[in-house]
Amino acid sequence: MQPMRNAKLAAPERRRQIVSIAMEQISSRGFEGLRFQQVARQAGINNATLYYHFPTKEALIQGVVAHLTEELRKRRRRADDSPLTAREELRFEFDDIRALLRAQPQLFIVLIELSLRGLRDPAIGKMEKRRDGFWCEHLSSIIRRGMEQGIFRRDLALEPAVTALMAQFKGIGYHAVLGRRKRREVDGTIAEIARQVEHWLVCGTA
Repeated sequence: MQPMRNAKLAAPERRRQIVSIAMEQISSRGFEGLRFQQVARQAGINNATLYYHFPTKEALIQGVVAHLTEELRKRRRRADDSPLTAREELRFEFDDIRALLRAQPQLFIVLIELSLRGLRDPAIGKMEKRRDGFWCEHLSSIIRRGMEQGIFRRDLALEPAVTALMAQFKGIGYHAVLGRRKRREVDGTIAEIARQVEHWLVCGTA
């Protein structure tokens, strides 16, 4: 990747630029290939500026995790911003995974790298646990609302249901990027999984 112009950016934009470059390095070369000097060069800044924003490699990785969490936190809404039912929100979850796979496939490669690194690095493992905790709570709220609204089965065991959903969402990303699946195949897989998951939550059988 060619170095970027050393344009004057506000601090938030500069941090986002640095995190984006770090993600590219992690997705292409893994954590072992993440080098502060190379990040600074590609951003068109000196090392001192990079250390100002991210004093340590761990701080930079925390920035990457925060970015990933924010991307996963983004939720689509109706054009008129009217409330969604739990079923509609669940459908948007699958739509969002499809959109991320199209626009930012490297995001899922970084997620895989973080998961594997977290098994050996307690600090990263702790970050991963916090991110998964947020995701777990979000999905729990969808299922809980669906049960309260009478959309989803009332006999669902919440914790196992959320675990199963998280496994489905993670599996979709891993299946797509590790298998280098074509877009049409990925879209078809997501549509079928979404249909079966919804049927299971509503009726109890796939």
